[in-house]
Amino acid sequence: MASVQRMSLPEYEADFYATVETVDGVILKTERLQTFREPGSSSWEAFAAGRWDEALRIAAQPNPELAQFFARLDALGSGLHRLRIVELPLTPYLIWELNFLRFRAEAGERIRVLDAGAVSEIERTHGRIPELMVAGSRAVYDVRYDETGLPVGAEKAVEPGVVEGCRSQILALLDEAEPFESFFYREVDGRTPSTAHL
Repeated sequence: MASVQRMSLPEYEADFYATVETVDGVILKTERLQTFREPGSSSWEAFAAGRWDEALRIAAQPNPELAQFFARLDALGSGLHRLRIVELPLTPYLIWELNFLRFRAEAGERIRVLDAGAVSEIERTHGRIPELMVAGSRAVYDVRYDETGLPVGAEKAVEPGVVEGCRSQILALLDEAEPFESFFYREVDGRTPSTAHL
């Protein structure tokens, strides 16, 4: 991206939430990596330690702050739309994450799932789809991860052409993607990480 501002993880998080307060459109998120690390998430930590039932129990606990966040976005005329790109067979991490996302969807996040085959031509030409957060027309954040899948920061761009280009491409992919609920019940429901392809 041209003219990017590099940010540490705390800087990115603070900047993103400040930008959200003045957002002028939907917030779009892409997820392409098939495995992340999420220390600090009690559910992920239980999953990573092999305590599957506990991971699900924690994920299912009511989260008033999250529900308030999505309600706030709705009040701003926005909303968080996540494009989750998946490869089949699902990794153990994805089985956990998709179970976790089920409860985020119930809280108000708008999620659609796209098979990685649908972006294979794009990725052959342009490289792997990045992990992006697009805040209306205000900014796009290219979120960076280390080799283990741990978030380390982001690169922020605010040039209108860059933001609009990312926004329009993600919206086009969202149009191709499947509603979360139908994908979940077909591919995920009832599965555990121990039954995943390793």
